[in-house]
Amino acid sequence: MKRLTGARAPRLLGWISWAGIDAAGRLLLLSGSTIVLSRVSSPRDFGVAALVLTIVAVASVFVGAPFEEALTQLPRLRSRHISAALAASWLVGAALFAGALVAAAPLARLYDAAEIRILLPAAMVSIFFSGHSDIVAALARRRRRFNELAYATLAGHVIGVGLSLLIAGFGYGLWALIAQRVLTVIARAFILQWRIGFLIFPRWLPAQLSELSRYASISFLARLTDSVTYLVFNNLVQALFGVLELGQVNMAMRLIEPIRSAITATGHNLAFSFFARASREPARLRQMCDHVITHSAFAVTPVFVGLAAVAPVLLPIVAGPGWHGAVVVTIWLSLAGAISAPSGLIFTALSAKGRPELNLLSFLVSFAATVVVLVGAAALGPVSVGLSRVAGDGVRAALAIGISAGGWEWPRRARMAALLPAWRPPWD
Repeated sequence: MKRLTGARAPRLLGWISWAGIDAAGRLLLLSGSTIVLSRVSSPRDFGVAALVLTIVAVASVFVGAPFEEALTQLPRLRSRHISAALAASWLVGAALFAGALVAAAPLARLYDAAEIRILLPAAMVSIFFSGHSDIVAALARRRRRFNELAYATLAGHVIGVGLSLLIAGFGYGLWALIAQRVLTVIARAFILQWRIGFLIFPRWLPAQLSELSRYASISFLARLTDSVTYLVFNNLVQALFGVLELGQVNMAMRLIEPIRSAITATGHNLAFSFFARASREPARLRQMCDHVITHSAFAVTPVFVGLAAVAPVLLPIVAGPGWHGAVVVTIWLSLAGAISAPSGLIFTALSAKGRPELNLLSFLVSFAATVVVLVGAAALGPVSVGLSRVAGDGVRAALAIGISAGGWEWPRRARMAALLPAWRPPWD
């Protein structure tokens, strides 16, 4: 692979530095907020918040996912495409918000949590801002303004976490858990819009929407499957073990998911930018993929394995007493992250080569494996929660190695060789 020379190397180092600052900053902020919120909120509060926020997360896929990847991938992007995407996003958002108003009361009865009547519509307000943020993020990715993405994400968390802790200080722990996500999403949207400096106005333009339709539909289905996995996962945990155990699982996810999502999103955005530009030169793309994936695996795998090792000590420090059930789940979620984060870059490369449907297939298979193991191993107790996530991510990684790359010459042996060295012991 060609070495990065001239101005490209400093720019790449700058992007990686900002990504590291963003990831580390978010980890510190969310860990700090967890320390506070775990002491003013009960496991039941965390369980109720998980149910509400997972529904909102799935809804947010409908307003952003169909457009972000499609706008990033489109060969010739016009302002009309962006305006059309925003109009469609807000229209879908309005329908989802109306649905939340109708569904809130039945869901409150279903989960035996009266708070959901108010919490769900309040949290659903954020989808208007998450869709807008995803569309502006696509523009930032096309312009390779990754620093602005990292800045807006970190600043949004500073504002969201800060205000949620203020709410918690007044004794509203459950509202603080909900507000942290909602306020972070809103703040990120405004900050990213300001930093990019490209004002977007919605316009209903069916012709432009149709140009986005193929890639948008596949990208949307992939993101939706990933989000629905979390929704079904949380509901199954609640049904099998109760809302208190779901609260324990939510605590474990608060420790692992911020790191996992930051690494996954940053790796995908940076790698996709380079992979897409090399997609017309198969040999060069393969060299680039082998290089990037190998080095990413060496950097990322030890992070998650290390988290698994220190989880029994770290979680009691962060969460305090009463969260013993979250320790085992944290260990398994960490190992799942070690498997999924590096292997996901294989699907990033395949998407850049014009095969996004393979990423969708991987999420569908992962979803099925997660559900089967969670239900099938339920007799083992809450440990089945962690096992199911390892199974889902393990199947997806196996598919990344074993799936056919179509007409692109990228042998399975080469993909495996890019991932496995990171798992060798240091004394080998």
